[in-house]
Amino acid sequence: MLDIPEKSLGQREIYLKDAHGHLLPAIVDLGCLDWNEGGRRRTECRITLKWADSEVNCVDWNFFESFKQVRQQLALLGLYPLCYGASRNIVITGMAIDMGLGMKIYKGATLNTFPTRNQLVGLFDFGDDVEPVSVEEQEAFRQEWVKSVRTQV
Repeated sequence: MLDIPEKSLGQREIYLKDAHGHLLPAIVDLGCLDWNEGGRRRTECRITLKWADSEVNCVDWNFFESFKQVRQQLALLGLYPLCYGASRNIVITGMAIDMGLGMKIYKGATLNTFPTRNQLVGLFDFGDDVEPVSVEEQEAFRQEWVKSVRTQV
């Protein structure tokens, strides 16, 4: 067990949508452990999502990956977060992960096109263009996008 205090990165308010279209308010609590081990940077990014009388807690090496785990657990309950991190046409880059621990993504990604800085949004931000989908659907779009931009290089 690590003897490193977790750094709180605050809370965010989001909504969850259930199978009937009802919106449920939720709180996302963020924490991070960040240390060096063997000359390499190590991170553990924790997301605790709380709603009603329920809670999901997941940890991974960046917040985007932690949020994917949270979403998979929510999907089992028929709940989908309403934020860009759960939306269909998003892309996360290695630089966004390295610099922001996966807290920033590019919204509105289109095939054959690299996203611009204007498309950079927070993982838990919301807009009219949010289209919540499963982790698998989001990953399928990402793979299709990667394939399309590789032909552009």
